[in-house]
Amino acid sequence: MANRFILPASPVVRCQDRFDLLGSDEDQVPFWDLLTAILTSKSDPIYDIASFLDALETIAISLRGSLLNGNYDALHEFMTSYLQDEIHRDRFFTKTWPFLVDLALEMPTLFPDGTLPCLSAAQNDNGMTTATFSRRQIACLVVHQFLCSLPSRPWDTESFVDLRPWYTHSNTSHPGAVHAYLTALFSYFEHLQQPIEGYKARIEMSTDEWQITFTIRSVGGNEADQLLENEASSADLASTSIEICHLEESQTTPAYLGIPHGACVISANKCFGYGPTGTQEELHVGISPESYPAVLLARPLSDDQILICQGAEPMVSIKGHGRDARLDQILPSSFCGPGDIYRWKDRTMLFMDALEMDVIGAESDSPIPDIYPPTRLSREMILKAYNSFRSVGQPYSYIVTGLWGCGTFGGNKYVKCLLQWCAASLAQIPALRFVFAGPEQQKFSEEFARFALRVIRKDVTIRQVFEALVAMKDCGYEVSTDGVFDYMADQLGFR
Repeated sequence: MANRFILPASPVVRCQDRFDLLGSDEDQVPFWDLLTAILTSKSDPIYDIASFLDALETIAISLRGSLLNGNYDALHEFMTSYLQDEIHRDRFFTKTWPFLVDLALEMPTLFPDGTLPCLSAAQNDNGMTTATFSRRQIACLVVHQFLCSLPSRPWDTESFVDLRPWYTHSNTSHPGAVHAYLTALFSYFEHLQQPIEGYKARIEMSTDEWQITFTIRSVGGNEADQLLENEASSADLASTSIEICHLEESQTTPAYLGIPHGACVISANKCFGYGPTGTQEELHVGISPESYPAVLLARPLSDDQILICQGAEPMVSIKGHGRDARLDQILPSSFCGPGDIYRWKDRTMLFMDALEMDVIGAESDSPIPDIYPPTRLSREMILKAYNSFRSVGQPYSYIVTGLWGCGTFGGNKYVKCLLQWCAASLAQIPALRFVFAGPEQQKFSEEFARFALRVIRKDVTIRQVFEALVAMKDCGYEVSTDGVFDYMADQLGFR
């Protein structure tokens, strides 16, 4: 079972009946029987916010022996506000909640063997392993993440198995972001069973009509070397056009999510997923409940791995990031018609982590840690960016990205953008769309636009760019952290 995530419906998940819910004399009882009793109790029915939170506490104590983080103050505050209208509150507890209970208890039918695969356990000949789910299966998993009724994973990771980080106020949580994430979650629950203007409800769609897939893909060391030695020597950097969009503030509106026919880079941690802050990764995952189960399927990403999620429909859009992140709008009701909603089934999220530069020190006198040793560059360009950008079938028509790995990871934005451009050209992507936001990124976006314009007038190969970046280490402090474009222009002969 080390390569499987064990679901709560599995008979191997057992615990103490601390509240004597089953009246059993056994020391350990099946957790599934306890969970069923909690969710369907007639003596302690769940009919309002207080009884719901009591049920969450009972689930936590039954499964883990203690409460999750001590309390549920943030969740209580959100639900009180979200369900403040009496009609809305009654509808949730008389219609939505019973539906969620029924969906949660479908788990033995939806997942007969009681487990999920670990995507990084094995690979096929293409260096890929994929898990495919129906929207109903994914919804069932999301409900259990909501209830915090999932056991721990059999592997070490810093990501969360359920949604408990959103339930408690803490020094690290950003209230605006968490409010938007919970709004996305509750909107998702309410929209699941609603027909889409003459179409069937989301929950009723078969995998032929709409599937959610999660893929782990690897690039081997030999393939990376071959790409650098062969394809990179002849590939023209300008074969991929650069499109630059500058916004007053960051946002996750549909225009910047890579639809249609494109993909969007998620600047992930190696322990990918969601959390209570407003990082780019958490914003994109937080608005898309159907992407949450990714954390159940794979170990932390290794150097040669990326994760791809396809078909996760976003429920809301968010403006701002970090402590400024806040809800923008609820998408299905205010943005999308039926045709627009069906476009989301091809949405592609590319999870690729970057090196943490403050953890792995530079091994030269250069103030730019990305460039040395050369294995840094090949890891970021080939094992991560190229691995993410290439596709099994037709190349993506474009890819949306930004300052990947340049925030808390400490990467150099000039180097990281050049590496992404090289990777996109190797992967034969027609256009790479960089989205920058805020006044602090305005100057860089203008610099990059001028540099890109000069590049397209020259025949520059990816190999030339790579070698110029590697050679930068010999310049030591002669090249400043914001002088990379000028250095590259000199090296490539178009200053």
